[in-house]
Amino acid sequence: MIDALLAKKFIERITQYTEYNVNIMDEKGIIIASKNTSRIGTYHEVALQIIRGDKDTIIVDNENTQFGVKKGVNMAIYYKKRKEGVIGITGEPDAVMPIALVIKMSVEVMLEHELFKYEKMQRRNLKEQLLNIILYNEDLQREDWERFMEPLQLKEDIIRMPVLINIQSGQELRENVLSAFRNGREHSSQDLICLTRDGDILLYKALNHPLPELMKNYKYVVGEAIGDGLRYMRSAGCSFTVYVGSFQTDFMNYRMGYIHCRWLKKNMGKGGSFYFYDHCNMYFMSVLPLTELQVAYYTIEKNFEDKFVESFKEIMEALRMANFNLGDASKLLHVHKNTLIYRLDKIRETLNVDPLGNNKDREFVNGFYFYLKRKEQIYQV
Repeated sequence: MIDALLAKKFIERITQYTEYNVNIMDEKGIIIASKNTSRIGTYHEVALQIIRGDKDTIIVDNENTQFGVKKGVNMAIYYKKRKEGVIGITGEPDAVMPIALVIKMSVEVMLEHELFKYEKMQRRNLKEQLLNIILYNEDLQREDWERFMEPLQLKEDIIRMPVLINIQSGQELRENVLSAFRNGREHSSQDLICLTRDGDILLYKALNHPLPELMKNYKYVVGEAIGDGLRYMRSAGCSFTVYVGSFQTDFMNYRMGYIHCRWLKKNMGKGGSFYFYDHCNMYFMSVLPLTELQVAYYTIEKNFEDKFVESFKEIMEALRMANFNLGDASKLLHVHKNTLIYRLDKIRETLNVDPLGNNKDREFVNGFYFYLKRKEQIYQV
């Protein structure tokens, strides 16, 4: 279907370069744009013959002039092998035929470009509707996904990874960043992207790699996939944080992938990139009822002074961030390595654990740490 406003703009441009009257008719044979504005809205019989018949071109001369039609050349306008309208040039057929061919081609190129933009916008709107259902519909059904799969040509059996990007900036810049992601070289028709109600950018990135390969280098793959958007944000000088969730292949679990990103945002702070699989143990401990953790750890906690508990949390947090590397942890704490060893020895002696040399002991102190952090968060709220 040819948009009347678009046809009008085209006529206004083309008439600057030709003295001939040009008409554009829609699929019903009605003139929707013309240099002679008095003809707009009138019926064009030859145009309807072209739309409904087999001929692509009909020439009207003095001998076969018909009602509502003037002498000239009329040609079908095609889009994807379908007749969408007719272009008509008034004048001597032999004189206007070359002009008609050029204008027909120009209209078809313009129509293809505009309809491509329309279809792209329509797909974008459908994807945003789908993401709104995923994120905010409490009664999520598989039929919701199936309703969008065909028009969007989405595949479910590929791995998508949710990436949440928090940007410290105004709405306008966020919209520009969103466009940078959509127009990036690595953006795929299988990606889903939107602005959340919190103003964050959420991207379900389609990863066209087998899982064993992703397990080796998924951080690099995700970084490459969102590189254009990241470069735009850096060039704009805005502060941002990236939270990467969990692999998903089942639509019904997509919301949980988003929840994993939200959990990272709440618990990991701002600045840099955070990955769910780096902190999944902490996540699982966080979703346990606090009463379960209290049963296991409260008696231990209440037998120690507050000073020891605070020191334990500080040291454990640094060790966890440094992957239990003493040298890196001491830098995070801004103390000498020997000072950290001395403080860690106190924990070893008090709890009879060796978190650096014994994996079971490390699991114990991690659990105790998660419990203390959960309590801390509750009291802060």
